[in-house]
Amino acid sequence: MDPEISICIPTYNRKEYLKETLKSIFDQTYSNYEIVIVDDGSTDGTEQMLKKEGFTVRYHWQKNSGDATARNKLIELARGKHITFIDSDDLLIPDAVERMADIVKRESGDVVVYGSYIGIDEHGNETKKSTRKLYSGHVTQYLFQDIFIHSCGSMFPKKVLDSMDGFDTSLHVCSDYDLWLRLSLKCRFFALSEPTFKRRRHSSNLSAASFNNILTELKVLERFYYEYGGKEAVPEKTAMNRLAREGYRAAKAAACERKFVQAKDLLRKSLNRNFRLKSAYLYFFIAARQLLGSC
Repeated sequence: MDPEISICIPTYNRKEYLKETLKSIFDQTYSNYEIVIVDDGSTDGTEQMLKKEGFTVRYHWQKNSGDATARNKLIELARGKHITFIDSDDLLIPDAVERMADIVKRESGDVVVYGSYIGIDEHGNETKKSTRKLYSGHVTQYLFQDIFIHSCGSMFPKKVLDSMDGFDTSLHVCSDYDLWLRLSLKCRFFALSEPTFKRRRHSSNLSAASFNNILTELKVLERFYYEYGGKEAVPEKTAMNRLAREGYRAAKAAACERKFVQAKDLLRKSLNRNFRLKSAYLYFFIAARQLLGSC
């Protein structure tokens, strides 16, 4: 019989952390699951570690193609009716799958279940608990304003993920945010009151808030709002405020990288969407630097 839940793990050169991740799954209070691993081109002996430890998993190796491609392969390989993702350096809280599965069984229709996280350092020591406000029901307008849903520690109907064509592989970041926004137009979301996973922060997974990364997030928001149906679910004032804020963030990052032309273009668009003094100040500061020839 096929399992009810597929616990899906994308990994790349994290065999030691992966070992801990798998142990956190084997410690789950829920048992009707399979573990599917897509190895995105590891060269650190991940496959050999899995064989040595004798872990019961379904393992697929592929040439390094990026996180979104690995997650799409996981969706394709999953045999469960529902999918939960966990990164290969994070940990599932022991009753997380059971709590999510209980909601799936209780609620009618297609529902996404998710929870917050507890931060841990590279040694597994707890650092902080996420305090972001979580929402249940039709969450599109709230999700548009803030990223509070993670791929880890969440549970999704496989048939819905199949129908959405998965993660956008053209996005180098934010492919999960892009998918959750689109998914929010189709499904109700249910927030659990207690965390579902432990999120590990270490030197190899700390991503800088670079201009390109912030610009990608802005483009994801713009595309969702203008092309993917976001206008029907997000009030215009709310949307313009969020797009203006993200435009300011992108402009500030561009200025820090001395990309002043892009920064001014982003600030003009941001000011047209929602006038904010700090955006105006930054625009005139950059313009003055250019006029004085100090750039």
